[in-house]
Amino acid sequence: MITLKKVKDQPHEITNQKGVKSIAASSDNEVEGYSPVDYLASAVSFCMGLTLDALIKRDDLPIESYDIEVHVTKAEGRPSRLEKLDVDITFDTELEDKVKEKLIRSAKRGCTIGNTIEHGAEVNVTAK
Repeated sequence: MITLKKVKDQPHEITNQKGVKSIAASSDNEVEGYSPVDYLASAVSFCMGLTLDALIKRDDLPIESYDIEVHVTKAEGRPSRLEKLDVDITFDTELEDKVKEKLIRSAKRGCTIGNTIEHGAEVNVTAK
């Protein structure tokens, strides 16, 4: 569960189940913090990273590090939404194309967040 707390004249504060807090801010706000789009892109990159970690360990691949960049494109018009997310993975070592393709395919297939974005999920909102 994620909890967002907003107090007048204060930034949005997001807390996860472990009690870790994060500051959220719109991209045009002077407060330093992640925007909602930043959180979504981060969730995709981290989710794919966790899948890659498992594959690298399982297959004992010679990969010490990798970078994942997520570039977002906002759709025009209404409703306000993202049109696409482009994910670039850079490995610290040269890999055969076959291995790279398998890692990319598996990272995409194993990412719950990416799959949810591609296939949709209901968003049910209530007020208490």
